[in-house]
Amino acid sequence: MSQLCGEDLHQILCFDLKDDRLSELRTSKLEELPLISCLNCSTLWEPQLFQLNPTTKNVTILIQNDKQKWIPDEEDKIPVPLPSTKFKLINMLEEDIPVNEDAYYDAFDLFGQEYICRVLGAPLYVEKPNDVSCPTCNHDMKYVSSVTHDFEVDLVSVVDLFLGEMIIYFYFCKECLTVKTEVQGT
Repeated sequence: MSQLCGEDLHQILCFDLKDDRLSELRTSKLEELPLISCLNCSTLWEPQLFQLNPTTKNVTILIQNDKQKWIPDEEDKIPVPLPSTKFKLINMLEEDIPVNEDAYYDAFDLFGQEYICRVLGAPLYVEKPNDVSCPTCNHDMKYVSSVTHDFEVDLVSVVDLFLGEMIIYFYFCKECLTVKTEVQGT
């Protein structure tokens, strides 16, 4: 439950770690990796840290700061829970993997137009983060995914997934089973 708005957290994505394409995230402690946050208040805008408990399948908020104290109007809230839908993992195309500055901007143009999520590989950063170490154990966290909204092209048909002009980055620590979120404006 978000500490600001009191809403339950959104499970934005959940990855089946038995999928061989996600083998670098695999750990004997988890079968699924949920990516969570509250999409209905400004706690999303600051870094957050969540503890995954595989035994109870619960998530505990470890860090959730909020400087803005913003909650949307009721009609603008994203439903909790999000409607269940399946996403298909597809391999990135050459134009999705930037090799120079021009290609980097081209890849950004496709993000939110052609797809709303990038999984593993090199993330598209607006600004490279200073620290991706785990605040709990100081090990490096693994970049898992980045999510943005669809720019009115209905890539997600089950809900209006408007996140604002931002990208949510998700990181995972296999050592202590924590998920960290960071947001960058686009």
